[in-house]
Amino acid sequence: MRSLKRGAIAIAAAVALLGSAPTGGDQASELIATSAARMAPLHSYTFQIHVDFALKTFPYLKFHVDGDGSFVRPNLLSIHLKRVPWFAKGFENVSLDPLEPSTWDKTYDFTDVQKVGDRLHLLMKDKTAGHLKDVNAELDDDGLRRVQWNYLNGGWIAVEVNPVHVDGFPLPQTENAEIKLPAYHVQAHATFEDYKLVTDTPG
Repeated sequence: MRSLKRGAIAIAAAVALLGSAPTGGDQASELIATSAARMAPLHSYTFQIHVDFALKTFPYLKFHVDGDGSFVRPNLLSIHLKRVPWFAKGFENVSLDPLEPSTWDKTYDFTDVQKVGDRLHLLMKDKTAGHLKDVNAELDDDGLRRVQWNYLNGGWIAVEVNPVHVDGFPLPQTENAEIKLPAYHVQAHATFEDYKLVTDTPG
């Protein structure tokens, strides 16, 4: 029973599974601000989500969950999963705000920024000391493409975002999440569809 509960927590994390800076931090802030400005006319949207989970450690579960989600400006991004397995009860509602780069400057310090090809690679540290070692993220003109949270216990959570343009706005088409903790290893693949957008009326 305890192992199933811990596995459920890891699964939920896989879904969720988001001041002054040096020059590289300014570059990162500029790209984040440019991306935010591009999305500024987008007031809100809803979508359907389909997620396949695979627990790679005991009890080696695989299952599929459907749900829906919504975004409301500025950063309120959340999903609601329907008919989750009994051991995952309590994790039906998940906030995805940590995947919104515009929220990062409140939580992290940019410690290193490198341009590799068309992507900006960020190394960030939590402003508040805790269990988090660092965060690695990759951004391009379409926004977040990959982020990985590394923990002091050797565990990590990674999310890869593959966008699609909907009415000119880059939004997730698929996401791959993986969580590797000392006792658990979970993989999840999410597909987003049926976007319904609400944009500001010009003028």
